[in-house]
Amino acid sequence: MKKEKNITDDAKLRQLAEKALDAAPAGQDDLSGMSPEDMASLIHELRVHQIELKMQNEELRRIQGALEKTRDRYSHLYDFAPVGYFTLSEKGIIEEVNLTGAAMIGVERTALIGKPFTRHILREDQDIFYKLRQRLPETDSSHSCELRLVKKDGHEFQARMECMVIKSRGETFRQIRAAVSDITESKQNEEALQKSSEKIRFFAYSISHDLKSPAIGLYGLTKRLHKDYADILDEKGRTYCEQILKTAGQIAALVEQINVFISTRELPLNIEKLALKEVLQVIREEFSSQLSLREIRWSEPDDIPEIEADRLCLIRALRNLVDNALKYGGEALSEIAIKYKGSGEFHILSVKDNGTVLTKQGSQQDIFAPFVRGKTSKGVQGSGLGLTLIKEIAEKHGGEVWLDLGKERGSTFYISISKNL
Repeated sequence: MKKEKNITDDAKLRQLAEKALDAAPAGQDDLSGMSPEDMASLIHELRVHQIELKMQNEELRRIQGALEKTRDRYSHLYDFAPVGYFTLSEKGIIEEVNLTGAAMIGVERTALIGKPFTRHILREDQDIFYKLRQRLPETDSSHSCELRLVKKDGHEFQARMECMVIKSRGETFRQIRAAVSDITESKQNEEALQKSSEKIRFFAYSISHDLKSPAIGLYGLTKRLHKDYADILDEKGRTYCEQILKTAGQIAALVEQINVFISTRELPLNIEKLALKEVLQVIREEFSSQLSLREIRWSEPDDIPEIEADRLCLIRALRNLVDNALKYGGEALSEIAIKYKGSGEFHILSVKDNGTVLTKQGSQQDIFAPFVRGKTSKGVQGSGLGLTLIKEIAEKHGGEVWLDLGKERGSTFYISISKNL
């Protein structure tokens, strides 16, 4: 079949050549004055030229075959891609679409060409696409949106569109290229996860609320028992009372810390301008009795700029860091230093102590995981949520928290806060 096609092409080419020869001016092909030697040379040249043309023709056909194979391969990739590809005019008319895109809408490809893309967008989501089209020519980058598309049979599905403008050499608007993905399943999974998260959150609130009252009641009753009847209890009874008091206190403190963690994680930030000096004063006054009793020196910068952050969250974070230094610094602790540094797009606060160095365990980030407590915390009351809470606060403020351990003594915790909240 291909051979017949080539013969037909050759015949057409010969006809065109003969027509061109007939149209040439007379006299150009007069060979009467040529010698036999010149005639032989001319025939030789014509034969060589004929062979060259044949070789060039064969090479062109080979290249054409390779191009057709490449075109077919990329056409297959285009048509059967896992996403729908749409080429739209400036007015949103469909100029080209792959088979996947046509299958998404449930309409034959030929029936889609020349029709407005908006015809297949849910009426309530038309504005989303309109605003996207308005933004596209303003930048050379791609833009995306999520909207609902309608199939031919009337069924809706959630879609994500990733669009960019294709411009001509004169930098004028030419086309919109759009990649459309069906995200219905992922949206359903997201909603299911959200519902599951809400159930877990409600369960956590319920448990922490239900545990707190009995723990406080147990603590109060045991304290009264110890106070009123300590004289008639033997040493073992008094020891039991003290252990119950200690355990009940730990349960109440843990429940309270869980409540603080949940509220910090779930509640939105209340961003306001804060004078860091005032925030540090609140922290210093809260721990003033411990600092004085243990003769621990407190230092902070004389000049600290205002920052934008959530006041309650920032106080919680710094309170936990100072509390950690006091809890785990040991008897060697004699100084707690607060420092500030502006770095690029972040405010960086640090709390440094010169107490007992924290035991290195696992990676630096392990210490910020919930309920993780190192060897240095043995015998020290705590919930294991303090550093997790600080990490949560830092991330909600667009920053992070990290630890720098001293070689022999002390440690420094850093917390960064974005300047662009």
